[in-house]
Formats: sequence, structure tokens, C-alpha cells
Amino acid sequence: MRLFSGLFLLTVVMLFSACRDEIGESLFEMDYPPKSFTLAAGTNTFVSSVVAISNIPTNYPNFLNASGYSAMDVTKVVPRYARLVSVDGLDTGFLSEVSVRVCPNNQQDCTAADEAFYIDDIYRRNISNINLLPGLGNFKDLLSSGLYKLEVVFFLGEISPYSVDFRLEYGFEAFK
Repeated sequence: MRLFSGLFLLTVVMLFSACRDEIGESLFEMDYPPKSFTLAAGTNTFVSSVVAISNIPTNYPNFLNASGYSAMDVTKVVPRYARLVSVDGLDTGFLSEVSVRVCPNNQQDCTAADEAFYIDDIYRRNISNINLLPGLGNFKDLLSSGLYKLEVVFFLGEISPYSVDFRLEYGFEAFK
């Protein structure tokens, strides 16, 4: 029994060490100013509702200068955090999923492959602040260019009963 416990423990340790992602050394954080927008009342459940914000400056040179690192030091820029806040404190229980996508400014629509943050299974949860989960993508090429587009995609579980003013707070992190 003791041998079995030891082998089990060794196996678990090996699995966790093999699955651990070596993301690298954190260099600096890239926090962007909050974006405000409104989800209209009466939005239906048959199609997702998309709020697009274009011409957002990446401010990449400013982040680099403030950090003291060079562009050659950065190997990846990954999503760090995102929070969707109902400004008026209204319940967002009518939402079932939210996806925040970041894509090139000249792209007509962001796709699911451009997803930076997401949350699902939030239908009928009586919350006014939604903490989104960071995606796994590397946005270095996009966020080291001049401008980008941000889309917030709402999937509704029921017709929105009222207009909700939202504020999106979000940030990325650069790694070596």
C-alpha cells in the first residue's frame, strides 16, 4: 500500500510538472483605459450582439519606454485580466456568455480566433460585475502595431429587459 501511494504521488507530481506552461519572465503590464458602451434593451437571443470599438491606440512604445525593456526583449503579449462592470449596478443575469475579441483595426469583424477574454455559463447569475477569463492567444504582433479594434460579443439567454451601460476594464502582460 505504501509503494502504491508513493507511485501515485510521483505520477501526480510528474503530470503537473509536465503540464506546466513555461510562459516566461514577466516584463511589464499593459493596462488600457476603460471602454464604455451600452447594450440596448430588447436585444434578442437569436443572434449575438456585438459592440465594436475601432481605432484604439496600442501605446506599445509608451509601455516599452516606461518599462525600460526593448522590443527585442518581448516574445509574447498575453491577456491578463478583464472585467465588465454594469455602471448602474444593474443585474446582468440575462446574459449567457461574453467574449472580448481583439483584432487588426482594418479587419471588418473580429472572429472567434481573435478572442482575448471570455466567460460562459453566467445565465441567471445575479451579478453586476463580470470577471472574464483570459484566453491563451499571443497578441504581440497586433498590440505592437499602431491601432487595434476591440469587439465585445454578448450572447443572451433571454431578451435584455433594459439597457445596460457597461465599462470594460482590461489589460495584457508582456513576457520575455
